[in-house]
Amino acid sequence: MSLTDELLALFGKRVTRDACGLDARLHFFGSIPVNDGAVIPSPGADTDEQSQPVGGGATRAKVVALVSVNGGVGRSSLVTALSSGMQRQGESVLALDLDPQNALCHHLGLDSSVPGIGCASLQNTQWAQCRQAGFAGAQVIPFGDTDTQQQETLQGWLKREPDWLAQQLAGLRLGEHQTVIIDTPAGNNVYFHQALNLADGVLVIARADAASLATLDQLDSLLAPYLERERAPAVQFVINHLDENNAIQLDMVEAFKQRLGTVPLQVHGDTAISEAQACAADPLDVRTVSLAVDDIHDLSRVVKALGKRFQGAV
Repeated sequence: MSLTDELLALFGKRVTRDACGLDARLHFFGSIPVNDGAVIPSPGADTDEQSQPVGGGATRAKVVALVSVNGGVGRSSLVTALSSGMQRQGESVLALDLDPQNALCHHLGLDSSVPGIGCASLQNTQWAQCRQAGFAGAQVIPFGDTDTQQQETLQGWLKREPDWLAQQLAGLRLGEHQTVIIDTPAGNNVYFHQALNLADGVLVIARADAASLATLDQLDSLLAPYLERERAPAVQFVINHLDENNAIQLDMVEAFKQRLGTVPLQVHGDTAISEAQACAADPLDVRTVSLAVDDIHDLSRVVKALGKRFQGAV
């Protein structure tokens, strides 16, 4: 048995060889407990008809959600970098923070006194007033500072309003040439489901470690209802902060390949990018040769393609 097979066997998985990756779409993602204490129903068959278009007319913006089961994989940092990368490639990008941790605000050095979507939603005010300038001309709407009581109130409301996100984005009157990149909290929560109700594309973010590998079954059942839709989102798996000098990480990447039946996208780790983000600077302004910067530009092109088949759809 190879080391890769042993890694998979460690989690009780039978290794299957799917050279064409035909089964990857429905089987690289399971049931995990709802981390905010309430049961969130799976989307029904008529959810597509109920959801409102993101734009106000016959066309709508593309929506791409970044998700993961476990934290610490770098979703927010990738949203920050992707918004800059896609904007540099001619896209009109709106980065939206659906995570109460409000990480995008800190990554981008935004004015924390400007209200975010948390308080705006509770006060029934428009999200347009929460827009701020991001990197490279991208727009950003942060979650904003909220306390525990506000977060609990908002979560309870959103469980009863599955079209909340669609309605709020429709109020922004975004067009077909714009892309909304959504940062979601880790795990199975109301924000994850609000984002997946609209997503044309999904990036599943992971690290090359056993903790991320162990989440694949959980992701299977979380994403399965959305992948069964007629307008199923396109899904890409991304290994973030990869260190090719680390033999264990390379073994884990091979384990991901065999488990998924397809090759995950990869973004290399780079201390220069980490330092830029710690200083709230654009990570793509790094002047040195960087595999990570090249990876972000490549990933930006992939994200631009995600959901294009739905462009112009109601």
